[in-house]
Amino acid sequence: MARIYSPRAVWPILATVAMAVAIAGLPLESAALLVLGALGAAVALSDPLGAAALLVLSVPVQELVTLPGGLTATQAALLLGMASLALHTLARPEERLDLGRLFAPLAILLWALALAALLTPYSRAEALRETTRWATVPLIYLLALRGARGAPWRAWALVVCLLVAPAANAAVGLAQFWFGIGPESFLIGGRARAHGTIGQPNSFAGYMNQGWPLAAGVTLFALAGLATGASQRAATLALAGAGAALALTGAALLASFSRGGWVGAAGGGLALAVATAAMLPRGLRALALRLAVGAGAGLVALAVRGGGGLLPDAVAGRLGTLAGNLRLFDARGADINPANFAVVERMAHLQAAWHMLERHPLTGVGPGNYSVAYEAPPPAGKGPISVRPWYESRGHAHNYYLHIAAEAGLVGLAAYLLLIGAVARQAARAARAARGWAWQGVAAGGAGVVGAVAAHNLFENLHVLNMGLQLGAIWALLVLAERPGEEEGDS
Repeated sequence: MARIYSPRAVWPILATVAMAVAIAGLPLESAALLVLGALGAAVALSDPLGAAALLVLSVPVQELVTLPGGLTATQAALLLGMASLALHTLARPEERLDLGRLFAPLAILLWALALAALLTPYSRAEALRETTRWATVPLIYLLALRGARGAPWRAWALVVCLLVAPAANAAVGLAQFWFGIGPESFLIGGRARAHGTIGQPNSFAGYMNQGWPLAAGVTLFALAGLATGASQRAATLALAGAGAALALTGAALLASFSRGGWVGAAGGGLALAVATAAMLPRGLRALALRLAVGAGAGLVALAVRGGGGLLPDAVAGRLGTLAGNLRLFDARGADINPANFAVVERMAHLQAAWHMLERHPLTGVGPGNYSVAYEAPPPAGKGPISVRPWYESRGHAHNYYLHIAAEAGLVGLAAYLLLIGAVARQAARAARAARGWAWQGVAAGGAGVVGAVAAHNLFENLHVLNMGLQLGAIWALLVLAERPGEEEGDS
């Protein structure tokens, strides 16, 4: 009779049993972290798609769990992502690394930030940290390009993660809003402004603006797919999932009561409408554009009139102060009162950023050094950068375009505008070239995200809290959506 068991086969079994016994002896929290960490490492190292998905899903929980060594969940996922990209690149040296159209402008921005970090008159350590944070964007961009190409399910798996992460955070934010959970400063009309796990309502709104346009694009084109005879099962699943994500993220954006977030949403909606119109049959494009322009004009008029009596008082009140946020004035001579406190503070930080740019026009004060420069004692013979009585920095200039100009100078601002222009152009290319309802939905939704972030950055810094991981993955999908050789995903 043939031998069934080999002595050599016993050792893996014994090792597995020993590991299980060791884990069972650990405290429950440690055992769970160990098992989840091992699973995450296996998923990330086995496939670049797994690494990209893990990075996207880590953003909402990055501050909730502290791993050994003080690492956050996102920092651990970044280490795994770097290892995964390196291993899979080395394992297949015959395959050229897919850079896509957006890697060059990303590299130029990183070069500009590195130059500003090298020449900073303030903290070089802070400058290097901020430059490293920006380096995570091309990392996930390359991982997503490599992992999501090929079979249709691979791109869909990444899209699902890009919808699940903000939708789950939106659910947390809506619970905070409904039950009044949050600091007293977040309370409006007996409710709390939604802030999720992000911590701040305005940044939370920025995260929602990176989720709802993608959900809206997939929802819209899943409906179109059902109407044109696409696979009923695939389109119905996409419609249900993306529709739920759209409802959650849209409601959470409203519940954040972020005026900048609402402006960003208007920009995202306009970009989504234009991209959708570009994919319609020629006879319907003019009509769709007219409807989009009319709807946009109506929303602007509604905002200017503070809701025109059609919106709840709390929402109308926030909209009524929007014009004040757009007005430019000298914060040094402002009469501060509770009604204008936030507007004057915002203007003081904008003026401080302008002072930084005036003193260091080419390479700025250094990436990540806005607060350092803001609070530093002025050099002999020069006035302070800050505007009295705002001596303490809020961390950013309330306008990312001016913020990066202050931190990286005109060189950094030019590099950032080049990147945004390249992304916008890529979104337009994707909208023209996408085939099949699935890729068309991704292209339209990605264009909406680009528009929402560009508009919201007029009031906020959305390149914080690792939200660039969501952006980098969406930019990679826009590159893939343009390629006619990719699978359509609606078959």
